[in-house]
Amino acid sequence: MSTVTAPTQARPGRPARADVLVAAAVWLLDLALFSTAGTDLAHAGAASSGLLLLLGYALLGPVALLWRRTAPAPVFALVWVHAVVGATLVAGYQPVLGALAALYAVGAYAPARWSWLIAPALAPYLVIAANEAWLAGQTDPGRRTAVFVGLAPTYAVVVTGVWAVGRWAGTSRRRLATAERRRAEAAARAVAAERARVSRELHDIVAHSVTVMVLQAGGAGRVLPTDPSRAAEALDHIVRAGQQAVEELRRMLTALGPDAAESADATSTHPGAADVADLVDRMRAGGLRVTLTVSGTPRPVDPSVGLAAYRTVQEALTNVSRHAGGAARATVLLRWGDDLTVEVRDAGPEGAAPEPAAALSTGHGLLGLRERLTVVGGELTATPLPDGGFQVVARLPLATPVPVGATP
Repeated sequence: MSTVTAPTQARPGRPARADVLVAAAVWLLDLALFSTAGTDLAHAGAASSGLLLLLGYALLGPVALLWRRTAPAPVFALVWVHAVVGATLVAGYQPVLGALAALYAVGAYAPARWSWLIAPALAPYLVIAANEAWLAGQTDPGRRTAVFVGLAPTYAVVVTGVWAVGRWAGTSRRRLATAERRRAEAAARAVAAERARVSRELHDIVAHSVTVMVLQAGGAGRVLPTDPSRAAEALDHIVRAGQQAVEELRRMLTALGPDAAESADATSTHPGAADVADLVDRMRAGGLRVTLTVSGTPRPVDPSVGLAAYRTVQEALTNVSRHAGGAARATVLLRWGDDLTVEVRDAGPEGAAPEPAAALSTGHGLLGLRERLTVVGGELTATPLPDGGFQVVARLPLATPVPVGATP
């Protein structure tokens, strides 16, 4: 596990305000509460320069604490040396808090492999315990031993406890950071999934409608000089295809809004298996020679399954118009049984080259369709046929219908 830096640092490489406050508190409290060096020097009539030198040395350890978050192990080493030297060589100076603060940082911010530092962390406190024992029993060796034996385990418990608290705090912080990162990743995946769903809907709506309009416009242009009535009929189909596309886009954008449940009216439903016949009629009106066969007994299905069946036929027939030409032959089969099988087969190009609509292909229609079917528990196969045609087969589960108004 790598070292975790503090989020409170204002700039990289510079100590945070909290670290400055900790360092100042350690410096002042060690001098005010645990040390007698200043008082001893004053009583001895020492020069003020000696007192300033003592204060300066006492400041060295806390200054290192400014980087305790970003470099806990090196900072501990510096503070440890400072504490051992101060407790051993500086009369009346007991650096109690600095080494504890550095050890806490090791537990909180350093990898677990640095836990062995608990052992050397006890050294300055053993020196302090020996000094306290000497002062308590200068003329009584037994008392000195008793005081030392009493203080040493206490300091050992304090040192170990400080590291353990730091370790617990660091583990809790890392656990929270991991949970937050996972929540962010889950949110990002949800956004990506929603974008993919919207992308599939846009592809299905726009690609199909534009293909139909291009085919109708091409047919209208060919018959306009000789049969204006058929040209007018083709233009009418173009208008209706455009209106349908706009209506579907409106429904989709409404569903994406924050108040979709309130703003969507009862008529704003997605197409389903029952609308396949209308889809086939529109494609037939555009010049595609397509037949529809239904076997078995149709029954209500989950809206998401019905939409998947509709989009399967829509994408397959759109691809037929693009790649085999508007005058191609195609068959659509809906087979109702234990599940719903949707099969679309075409005979391939006949005679003339495909219409210009073939250039509109994005190459992602079948991929998006396969993902759509996977979401509802179905499967899709798309294979070329020996006679030059193509076959698309979708198998969809027949789930229990959901309440009216549910979004697929």
